[in-house]
Amino acid sequence: MINEFFQNIEQVLSNILNSIRTENTDGLESAESIISKTSLQVKSYQLSDQNIVKNSPVCNGTVKRDLINRLEKILFNLSRLINLFKEKANKHILFSEKAIGELEYLIKTIKHLSRCLKDATITKNEVLTKYIIDTANSLENTAANFAVEHEERLLSGVCQSQSSAVFIDLLNTIKENSYHFKEMGRQISCFR
Repeated sequence: MINEFFQNIEQVLSNILNSIRTENTDGLESAESIISKTSLQVKSYQLSDQNIVKNSPVCNGTVKRDLINRLEKILFNLSRLINLFKEKANKHILFSEKAIGELEYLIKTIKHLSRCLKDATITKNEVLTKYIIDTANSLENTAANFAVEHEERLLSGVCQSQSSAVFIDLLNTIKENSYHFKEMGRQISCFR
């Protein structure tokens, strides 16, 4: 079941990526539908003994609830991303080519992290888990650097103030999801 959650997250991110450069929100509508369905599945996902690695000091009900809570937060943040991209489209807010490229890079990396987490739930590969954590750390730093670079573009007049708030919200939301992916990577060995 947990693998299906990650597959759905990947699909949502694909739909968002396909909508970034356009004002067409059809893909975003589809992504919202996937999020709604997945949110219901996550809420109904029961933590039973078959889903917990037994006899492990680090894998317990609290860790499992934390993982499920992080999935819910990721889905909430994906909804937030969708709403921000809809706002961008509906208000005809323009982003520079550089800003669009930065967002595409970050979203593709989050999508890659989702795929890696899906694989890590199956393999319990420690090298993959370390890669997830390192990549998420790097993504958080990159998003923070993009925000600083954006402020410089804003001050120099390259970026519009109207687009600034939306762009910074997008960066912060992606950065927050990266954090949740990283923390899930730390705990993923608890899932069966």
